[in-house]
Amino acid sequence: MNDDSYDQLADALDRLPNGFPRTPSGVEIRIIKKAFTAEEAALAGRMSRTYETLEAISDRLGLSEATVKPLLKSLLPRGLIRRKHVEGLAMYRLGPFLVGWYEAMMGRLRHDREFAELFEQYLKEGGGDRILAPRPGLLGVVPVRGSLKPEQLQGHEDIDAHFARHERFSVIDCVCRLERNLVGGDCTMPMKCCGFTGLPPHTPLSEDVLDREQAIALFGKLEEQGLIHLGFYGFTSSAKSPQFVGCCNCCGDCCGVLRGTNDLGLAEGPQRSNHRAAINLDSCIACGNCIERCQVNAITEDADGMPELNLDRCIGCGSCVIGCAGEAIEMVPVSPGEWFDVPSSFEEWEEIRLRNLEAE
Repeated sequence: MNDDSYDQLADALDRLPNGFPRTPSGVEIRIIKKAFTAEEAALAGRMSRTYETLEAISDRLGLSEATVKPLLKSLLPRGLIRRKHVEGLAMYRLGPFLVGWYEAMMGRLRHDREFAELFEQYLKEGGGDRILAPRPGLLGVVPVRGSLKPEQLQGHEDIDAHFARHERFSVIDCVCRLERNLVGGDCTMPMKCCGFTGLPPHTPLSEDVLDREQAIALFGKLEEQGLIHLGFYGFTSSAKSPQFVGCCNCCGDCCGVLRGTNDLGLAEGPQRSNHRAAINLDSCIACGNCIERCQVNAITEDADGMPELNLDRCIGCGSCVIGCAGEAIEMVPVSPGEWFDVPSSFEEWEEIRLRNLEAE
């Protein structure tokens, strides 16, 4: 097992719908080496997005189950391997880089500046283009509470229903802000701002586990500060239908997905919501709040000091709506041709993305 194992893994990751493109410098290999041993890479590099049993993997690779099983067990918490149970039988597949094992490793290597610098280099060399640009996006924009009228809400946008379903919530540090601060960023937004996924009601409370009242209070504070919701698709938590199950709360300076738009100049970044902002200039008092709150620079100031909206950049987050002092902004639905039906499973998400990639 040598560097060929890492090259094989990089190619296998790039064959996934999420993508992991190669770069001129080969920085992606350095990223993998920071995260995994050659033995782990040799195993994962021969897997795909097809789920297999431990027995099938061992037989196909010509390895004993005693060799394969501990490797799979080691890779599961780091996200390089995904697992599901079918009729009580554990099955495994290769997991994507982003959103996937990068976040898991950034959490583990939270003080490793080199890992953060390698990721920054990877984005600058074009690695993010293939990962971030294809539709559907890695994360979906969920309009902030109060920006949509009740009749406009879809299941995956109903944040309050999510808080009503659970009594305990997991809240974690933002890995993007952690990574950016390691390489010299100075973002002052709260570090603990992501997740809000539901937990069993008996889960003990801690700084990472909040009760309903605490979670709602923190979530509201983050909305007030102008952070926007990039929601996890419902299948992330095995929801049987598209519903809100948690989110990252993001700013345009740190978020790896939003930076695809802001820093890389990609036409697409996150999967946009099914609504866009509409400004009534007759009611506008030119307070400037919408310009300050927009995390993708979709609203700028014109020569007369009035807000000017670029719909091509608007992602439908609704932050400008709840921050408008003159109540001059509302959210309007996109056209039927732009409407996005949220997938109900990870496999469905992958199939849609593959079709879109083939059509390019």
